[in-house]
Amino acid sequence: MSGRSLAESTRVSVKLMAGEEASAIAEAACIDNPTAVLEDHGSYLTVSNERRIELNIATIAEELGRPYDVSTLLVVFVSYTGQVEVSDKCVSIKEALAD
Repeated sequence: MSGRSLAESTRVSVKLMAGEEASAIAEAACIDNPTAVLEDHGSYLTVSNERRIELNIATIAEELGRPYDVSTLLVVFVSYTGQVEVSDKCVSIKEALAD
């Protein structure tokens, strides 16, 4: 080993396949997580934040203007960084060591 250490990161992120749903999910994520950063990479969107991202189904449905559910949300995920917790009303991505 060279003596270098990996820098710890507390950022979590989700990458979403670009499209109408991804745009609504990203907008909802920024509403529910005011410090989140949204990046548009053309074919996918990235939402990142320190320690935690809450993806609330009610906010996503409001942004889309129609009912929405968790199983449909998970189809749009390309990848994520962090630990995922899933319930009927929310998907949370949190830092592995966060409370």
